[in-house]
Amino acid sequence: MAERTLVRKNTYRDSAFLMRIGRRVAALPGLAEAVVLMATEMNRRLLEDAGFAPEAFADAGPMDIVVALRAENAGQLDAAEREALELLERAPVAAGAAARTRPGSVREAVAERPSLNLASIAVPGPYAAFLAHQALDAGRHVFLFSDNVPLEDEVALKRRAAKLGLLVMGPDCGTAIVAGTGLGFANRVPRGSLGIVGASGTGVQEISCLAAAAGEGISQAIGTGGRDLSAAVGGAMTEQGARLLAVDPGTKVLAVAAKHPADEVAARLHEVLRGLGKPVVVRWLGAKDSGARDGVHYAGSLDEAAAWAVALARGKTPAPLDLAGPAVDAAKTLLDRHGPVRGRAVGLFGGGSLAAEARLLFEQAGVAVEVPTEELKPGRALPGADHLMVDVGDDVYTVGRPHPMVDQTVRCGLIRAVGADASVGLLLLDVVLGDGAHLDPAPELAAAVQAARQARGGRPLVVVASLCGTLADPQGLERQRGMLFEAQIHVEPSGARAAAAAAALLAGTETGGGRP
Repeated sequence: MAERTLVRKNTYRDSAFLMRIGRRVAALPGLAEAVVLMATEMNRRLLEDAGFAPEAFADAGPMDIVVALRAENAGQLDAAEREALELLERAPVAAGAAARTRPGSVREAVAERPSLNLASIAVPGPYAAFLAHQALDAGRHVFLFSDNVPLEDEVALKRRAAKLGLLVMGPDCGTAIVAGTGLGFANRVPRGSLGIVGASGTGVQEISCLAAAAGEGISQAIGTGGRDLSAAVGGAMTEQGARLLAVDPGTKVLAVAAKHPADEVAARLHEVLRGLGKPVVVRWLGAKDSGARDGVHYAGSLDEAAAWAVALARGKTPAPLDLAGPAVDAAKTLLDRHGPVRGRAVGLFGGGSLAAEARLLFEQAGVAVEVPTEELKPGRALPGADHLMVDVGDDVYTVGRPHPMVDQTVRCGLIRAVGADASVGLLLLDVVLGDGAHLDPAPELAAAVQAARQARGGRPLVVVASLCGTLADPQGLERQRGMLFEAQIHVEPSGARAAAAAAALLAGTETGGGRP
C-alpha cells in the first residue's frame, strides 16, 4: 500500500468544505484512505494514529491543510493528489455584489452589512473565541459552529453575551433555525409558534420534524452547544435563549431539549422556566419520569415533548404519549416478516440524542443494554454479550473524519461488519435528513445492509431505522423511506418509535420467542 501526505500552508478552509473534498477523493479507484483536514493538534494525533508518518506534517499548524492519501499504487496516488489539489483551488465564480472583495474581518463584514444581526463562525477552535468576541463587540448574536474551543473561552463568551442580551450558540453548535433559516444541520420546517432551545442538535431536529408532521411550525430554534448545561457553563445560553423566546411575539410555546444537566443547573433552570409566562416543555435525555411540575411539563421522550408542545400551542392539555401500543404493533409486523430475533441488537447511531433515547427505551422494556467503552472497528470482535448502543457521531469516530450525518463511510463499514457478526440478530439505525446532511443516505445504507445479509449465509438480520425529516427536505422524505423499505429495513417516524419497536421485539423473543 502506497501513501502520500501533502501540506498546504496558510490555506484555511472550514471543516464542511474539507469533508466534501475528502469524500470526493476517497471515491476514486484504488483509494484506501483520503483524509483532508486542518492541522490542529488533535487532527495531527489522528493522522499519527492512522499510521501516517508524523514527519510528513511536522511543520503544519492549525491554519494549514493536510491531505493524507493511501492507495494501492503510486499512479492512483497521483490521480488522488491532482483531484484533491484541484478541488482545494476551485472556488465558485462570483457575480454581481458577491464579486466584490470579501470582508477580511468580522468588523469589516459588519460595516458592509450593518443590517445583519448574527455572525456565523466556523474557524479552528483556538481562533474562534477571538472572532466571537469581535461579533459581540459589534452587538451581534453568534452561531459558533467551531469545536475544540477551550472551556474557559466558552464560559467567558457566554457570560459576556448574557450581560449584553445576546446569544452565543455554541461552540460546537450543530443546529439552529433563525427567522426561518437553518444553520448547521437543520430541516426545512414551516414557520410557526413553537420555539426550541436545545443543547442537543438531533433533539432539536427530531422535535421540529415531529411538530411539522403534526401541522405546527417553528418560530426559532436556538442551539446552545453540548457543554452549556454543565456545571461550569451553568446553562447560560439555555436561560438566555428561553428568556428571548419568552418575549418573542411569534412564540407561543417553548420546548427545551438536552442531555440531563448538572443537578444544580437543572434546579436553577426550573425556576427560570416556571416564571417565563409561557407554556414550557422540557426533555432531559435519559430522564425516565414525565409529568408537570410548577407548570413546567417534563416529557419522557422527544416524541412526547413534540406532542405536548403541539397540544399546548393549540390550547389543549397534554396527555401521556403511548409508545408501547405502536411498538407492539410494529414488533408483530417484524415478527411476521423475519421471525424471532436470532442474536443481540446493536444500535449504530449518527445522532447522540437518539442513541440516548434508545438506551432508555430498551432499559424501560427490561432489555439490558451496554455502551462500549472502546471504538468499534471492522475486524475486531464485539465486546461483551449484551445488546449494544453506539454513537458513531462521538468524537472517537469523528475526530478528523466527517460526521456520519455527512459521510456514512465509517458507519456503513460498521453496518457491514457488525451485521455479518454471528452474535448479532438486529441492527437499529437512525437516518437524519435536512440541509447540511448527506444528500442521499438511503442507497448507501441499503447497500451496506444487503452486504451484511449476504455475509450471513441465510441467517436472518432484522434492521429497524428511524427517519427524521420533512417533505420539504432536499433528500426527499418519501423517496428515502421507499428505498429503505425496498431494502427490507423497517422504518419508524422517530428514534423513540424505532427503539420501542426493536425493544418490544427483543422482549418478546427473550421471553419465549413468540409474539410480543
